[in-house]
Amino acid sequence: MNRAFSASALIASLVFAVSAVQAGPQSAPANDRMLNGKSVHGEVVAATPDARIVNVDAGKAINVNCGDVVTFQSAGKNFTWKFNSAGHRPLDVRTIAPQGFTDKKLMVYVSRNESEGA
Repeated sequence: MNRAFSASALIASLVFAVSAVQAGPQSAPANDRMLNGKSVHGEVVAATPDARIVNVDAGKAINVNCGDVVTFQSAGKNFTWKFNSAGHRPLDVRTIAPQGFTDKKLMVYVSRNESEGA
């Protein structure tokens, strides 16, 4: 009986964990999230005076280094993101933006920073 209960509890936990990852605050694909639900690209942070400011409506692509903090602006809205990229792969800003932020595509190319080496 303990095995049946343990198996049921394990299955329920896995279903809950998968649901939590899929229901994250942003509409990122499942492969853009770690098991803890956080983005593989970094995280939302509070705006800082030294953050780079990027107008999403004014470009098609930007380059950033891993560790950079960027405030994205579009149509009077903004959010600030710290790029702590697990894979340094390109992404569309809509992947990390809060829902409804913009419908414009802006590619972000993340490079390694100096401390990460080659």
